Amino acid sequence: MPITEVTILRRCGHCRHEFGEMTVKKDNMRLMVSELVWCEPCGAETPEIREIAGRLSSVESERASYPGNPPVLDVSAAEYRRLRERASGA
Repeated sequence: MPITEVTILRRCGHCRHEFGEMTVKKDNMRLMVSELVWCEPCGAETPEIREIAGRLSSVESERASYPGNPPVLDVSAAEYRRLRERASGA
């Protein structure tokens, strides 16, 4: 069964304080807003950020599934050229 509703988190654009969450239909989802909201911790009106709930955890779990990068050698440019020439047999 397809997912028709999404939970959206409302946060402060400066301190990332969570104002609350709302559940909306995917068709009515609106993440970009231009209105300012009052933030108690900041003590000012700040831009509101809306994000899909669970998005950060799913991004982190996907990143963890990627293979690691091989270690990078810390060599100078001259030493790199010597190693490359030695490897090519020149």
